[in-house]
Amino acid sequence: MSRFALSRKEEEAIVALCKTEALRACEADVANFSACAQGRTVSVAWSCREQFRAMQACMKPHMSEEKIDAAKRRFFQEGGLPKPAPSASTTPS
Repeated sequence: MSRFALSRKEEEAIVALCKTEALRACEADVANFSACAQGRTVSVAWSCREQFRAMQACMKPHMSEEKIDAAKRRFFQEGGLPKPAPSASTTPS
């Protein structure tokens, strides 16, 4: 395999890592949507519309093609899966 080609598994792992970082960055909006959706099924579509839009608006820049491409470049530069960005809420041990 070319050193500049990603396997499907590697690409999926990179996208999953980007999604995890986006969820971490948008934690408040995700929590608001989750709280609204709690105990709902079909009604979540209209009852939580604003919370969903806020969550999507927050996550969209973190899941852009540019961000994913940057993560892929880091993969090649670092020779493996990119490390997740440290969370502001985690404290060093």
